[in-house]
Amino acid sequence: MTALRTGDLDGAIACFRQARRLAPDQPGLLAALARLLRQAGHWAEAWSAAETGLRLQPDDPALNDERLASLGLGGLTDMALALARAWAESCPAEPLARFRLGALLLQTGDAAGALSELAAALDLRPDWPEALVAAAEAAYRTGAIDRAREWLDRAVALEPENRSVRMARATMLLSLGIWEPGLEDYEYRLKPGAAQQIIRNLPVPRWNGEDISGRAILVVAEQGIGDQVRFLRDLQDLGRLAGRMIVECSARLVPLFARSLPGTTVIGSLERQEGSRHIFDYTSLSGHEPVDCYIEAGSVMLLLHRHGLAPDRRPSP
Repeated sequence: MTALRTGDLDGAIACFRQARRLAPDQPGLLAALARLLRQAGHWAEAWSAAETGLRLQPDDPALNDERLASLGLGGLTDMALALARAWAESCPAEPLARFRLGALLLQTGDAAGALSELAAALDLRPDWPEALVAAAEAAYRTGAIDRAREWLDRAVALEPENRSVRMARATMLLSLGIWEPGLEDYEYRLKPGAAQQIIRNLPVPRWNGEDISGRAILVVAEQGIGDQVRFLRDLQDLGRLAGRMIVECSARLVPLFARSLPGTTVIGSLERQEGSRHIFDYTSLSGHEPVDCYIEAGSVMLLLHRHGLAPDRRPSP
């Protein structure tokens, strides 16, 4: 299906809904629709599709998994856990049953219990990136850092272009201060995902680390306010290299950024959501002098490191 291959989650859901109207009694079709709806955050509709499929095929592992995942997404974790425990006890050799119980335990904060179930799922199905990522998170939370990294490295080796897998490893590596590989993985946040696509339509090239002295650069906002604040220090370093800098951030952060970046033009972001498309609008730039290039705030540190421009941030002796 073209929509699914291109990452158009909304289009894929529309196609599967149409297919369901033509063939309403196909359990496999209902399981696929439930998964897409869950990825899009429509947990109630996903649960309904899974329940309908289970009435047709009560023992189907994929439908059972989608039902439990949707309940967990909707916050009905007690119900989901009870059903997941019963499923795992009755089908201990079913990897999906062990995986879903582990994922739900991880969601409720029981990292040790989750690790046991997720490791069991991997014993049954070793080359499963989704389970490897979940198991790595459980291991990390319990302090088993080496085991967590081993699982994440294996997941990346299996699916090196998988956005979720690379972002999971980036999160762990950056939290440990392992900058270069962590920042490389973090670039995968820019890869279009099934649940969201970032649309910017800027008429200037992306900065790749070349000399920008005497040139104007636009730093575009990342989505979360927390991330925007986290990257502020990198923008201070970048501002010392650029001839001129314009920084985009959430409107509520404009006063903070303006105080922290003296001499820098700070603009509030104009953005809207259309289904899975997150669209940034840059018509406000017409009131400013032209820029030569742009860069995402979260990519500044990587480019500074990659080109030997990063400041020494080691603590003083």
